[in-house]
Amino acid sequence: MMTSAPTSRLGGTTTSSSAREARELYELKQQAVKFYQDNMVPQRMEQVLNDMFYENPEDVYGHLAEYFQQFAKPPTVSQVTVREVADCRGQPTIQAELHGVVNNVDKVLCTVTVPTTNWDTTLTEEEEAEKAESLKVAMEYLAGPITEALSGTEVANQREGDQRVKNFIAKVLENFEEELKAKKAKEEEESPRAPTPKAAPSEKGGKGKKGKGSATSVIIPPQPKEELPHGIQAVSAASLALLEAGAQAIRQPLYSHVAALRTGEVPSKLRIPLPMVCVYHGGKAGPGKLNCIKELLIMPKPGLPFKEAMRMLTNIHNQMGKSLAAKSGVTARNTTDLGAYAPQYDKLEQPLDLVQETLAALELQAGEDVHMAINCAAHEMFELEKGKYEVMTGTQKTPDDMVDFYSDILTRYPGVIVLIDPLRKQDKTAWVKLTQAVSEKCYLMGDQVYPRTEKFLVQGMEETKSSAAVFCLHSLTTVTDVMDAAKLVEDVGSEVVLAACQGDTADTTLADLAVGLGVKFAKFGGLGRGERVAKYNRLAQIEAQLADQDKLAPHEEHKFPNILPPPPPEEPEEEAAD
Repeated sequence: MMTSAPTSRLGGTTTSSSAREARELYELKQQAVKFYQDNMVPQRMEQVLNDMFYENPEDVYGHLAEYFQQFAKPPTVSQVTVREVADCRGQPTIQAELHGVVNNVDKVLCTVTVPTTNWDTTLTEEEEAEKAESLKVAMEYLAGPITEALSGTEVANQREGDQRVKNFIAKVLENFEEELKAKKAKEEEESPRAPTPKAAPSEKGGKGKKGKGSATSVIIPPQPKEELPHGIQAVSAASLALLEAGAQAIRQPLYSHVAALRTGEVPSKLRIPLPMVCVYHGGKAGPGKLNCIKELLIMPKPGLPFKEAMRMLTNIHNQMGKSLAAKSGVTARNTTDLGAYAPQYDKLEQPLDLVQETLAALELQAGEDVHMAINCAAHEMFELEKGKYEVMTGTQKTPDDMVDFYSDILTRYPGVIVLIDPLRKQDKTAWVKLTQAVSEKCYLMGDQVYPRTEKFLVQGMEETKSSAAVFCLHSLTTVTDVMDAAKLVEDVGSEVVLAACQGDTADTTLADLAVGLGVKFAKFGGLGRGERVAKYNRLAQIEAQLADQDKLAPHEEHKFPNILPPPPPEEPEEEAAD
């Protein structure tokens, strides 16, 4: 009797193993089919291959990559890295890099550098230490809690990302306010209550002499400087980084991305803002006795192409430098951190006449080719003890006097069409009188008269209604805040001004933001500093791009809105007699 060969058992084992492998391979193929069908890969592959055959693109794989990119998942935030860099004055500030996941690859999407929040270089050692600590905390926030808050957010969803950052910082602010309350309560317990100071009288008269019919009124002191916690500059850094990354994610110019965020779609036409170029920088902290002009700015007439306008304004800036050097030596051509000249002037007429003389030398006319704007910075020249504005050293004026003072300037210098912060926000009665007197002749712009942007969204213009509001993007302000504030201002018929900070950097995001928001004016500083010029150069570049695409909108002529006083309160109706 023959026995079975041992190999038959082995063969059976081999057959069973092969069957199992075949079954597993079949199941795997079925899973693959389902996977590709669920993601519509066969249909889309067939579509693009058929179309590509007829289109015959030069770069076949580039064509395929471009086609399939539209079906890719939107890039999401993975982390924020941060480093310390210097601003325009050599002061430390933040540079943030936003990383995102794009096509399954983690990469750096953008880099932004934010302006400093405290640009003063005359700080005490203690203040310098506080400033350094705030910067350190901001960097820790960005690398830690803010990265966690933004992780997984679509970079193109600006509003959601900004809200996540604000939710985090709201907790920081809440804790800080509780600490402040506890600190103040402890100080009040340990120290006796100080007597309430008497209010200074408000008198009618230019130099302290009491005018006929004047009455004593209460002078409202300025609100105390708002105390804020360390690290708040992390908010604007994260928001700006998200904005830049969002534009890259959808592969659109930054200004187009901003416009789409503002209106829901990219408008068919966009305009370049009118540049407000600072040529004189003085004020209370400047040299000389002239306090009522912190900045003297020049603007082109509406309708002039931006490139031509900047050439004209540059010629004016250079000609002013030559005139100052001829009168006072070459050092007179030195510029401040705003990029403007700062000669020692004691009289109101000096800077205004200098501009008009320069225009005449270039065969230009104030009020026709070029307009002027004055940043009065009223809050800086107000003397609380006297209850008056010290427009020039030794010359004080009451709030009511200031109405006549500004009316006289506009009459003598018709080229001036803008007054920025002509009065403090506390002088509401005088503000109403000023709007009645001059609002049909010029723009009355509010900068420091309004709170920071986040609070402006809640309070609005209140009693200090103006022709335009000036906004900056720094510290606690997000891009969404600026967009919402701009809409609020436009809805009441006023204009928007986007301004750069004094502790500026070479980052040009602000130029794109100005175009995307459709603001009327861009106040980026003078032409004597590279970081200021960089923003104007970016506007020129955007103008060229829009012109090539036939998407450039012109500016309309200036229309000064007549600001009417608030209506009187309604009197209660008398009850009918029995």
